[in-house]
Amino acid sequence: MATLTKKEQKKSQKKLFKAIETIPNATIPNEKFPLLIISHGTGGNRFSLTWFIEKMVKEGYIVVSLDHYGNSTFNKIPREFVKWWERPIDVQYVLTQVLKNNEIGTKIDTSRIGGVGFSLGGYTNIALAGGYVDRTVRENEKSKDREMPSEFPKTEEIIDFENDSLIISSYKKYKDFVKDDRIKAFFVMAPAIGFGFHSKEQTNKITAPVFIVAGKGDLVAPVKKNAEKYHILIKTSKIYLFNKNVEHYVFLNQPTDFGKEIAPEITIDNSTVDRKEIHEKTLKLALNFFKSTL
Repeated sequence: MATLTKKEQKKSQKKLFKAIETIPNATIPNEKFPLLIISHGTGGNRFSLTWFIEKMVKEGYIVVSLDHYGNSTFNKIPREFVKWWERPIDVQYVLTQVLKNNEIGTKIDTSRIGGVGFSLGGYTNIALAGGYVDRTVRENEKSKDREMPSEFPKTEEIIDFENDSLIISSYKKYKDFVKDDRIKAFFVMAPAIGFGFHSKEQTNKITAPVFIVAGKGDLVAPVKKNAEKYHILIKTSKIYLFNKNVEHYVFLNQPTDFGKEIAPEITIDNSTVDRKEIHEKTLKLALNFFKSTL
C-alpha cells in the first residue's frame, strides 16, 4: 500500500479524513488478480478514495491509485488544473509501469483491468474509454463567467485559460491519444466536465461498459449537465442516481471531527445523508459491475 512522503506527512499531521489500516510491504500471493486503477478528483490525491480501495482489495483486486501531476493536494500548478486531457495520459503511464513491474505486473490478469474515478477523475475515465472532450465549447456559459473549483491554487500570475499557448498546444498534442483499450470497464462517481461534451460523435468510440453513479443534489457537477448527460451520450453506459439530498463530496472518505471543523464544504453532508451508507451502496454497485464486466 502507498504511504505519505515526509513532506506530505508534515502537511497532513491533522487529517481531514479518517485513515485506514495498511500492511507495509505485504507480499502478494502467487496468483493472477484483476486490477483497478483509480483517478482522484481535482485537487485530490491518491488517498481520496481509500474507502473504495480498501474494500476492493479485500474483495481480491489489486488497486493502484495515483496522484495527477500539478492537479493534486500536494502539487498544485494552475495550468495543470485545466489541462484535463493530460490526466488520461497520467493513467496510461502509470498502468504501463505497473504492468512492467516485476513484483506486481506478473500478478495482474491483463484481461481484467478496470478504471475508477471521482469527479474530474470520472471524466478522466470516460476519456480513457474513448470520450473526446471539446475544450472550445461551454454550453450556456460565457468564458468570462468561468468559475474555477474551490480547490484551484492561488496564483499571482494572470493566465488566459482560453487562449494560453501552453494549454492550447497541450490540447492539440494529446486530445486524440487518450483512449486505452487495456482498460475493459469503467466505474465513475459524480463525473465532471460534461460541458465539454455535446455530441454522440465525441463518445462513439466508447465500446467498453461504463457505470455512472451520482447524487441528484450535486451542485459541483450537476447531474443534468454531467452524469445524466454522459449517460445519454454513452451507449454502453448504465446509471444509478442517489436522491436529491446526496451531494458531490459524499464520495470522499469519512471525515474526522477536525475535517468537519475546517473544511465543512467537503466533509459535512445533508443531515439526512449517512456517508457510510452511500459508500456501502456504491461499493455494492461497483462490485456487481466489475464482477459482470471483468
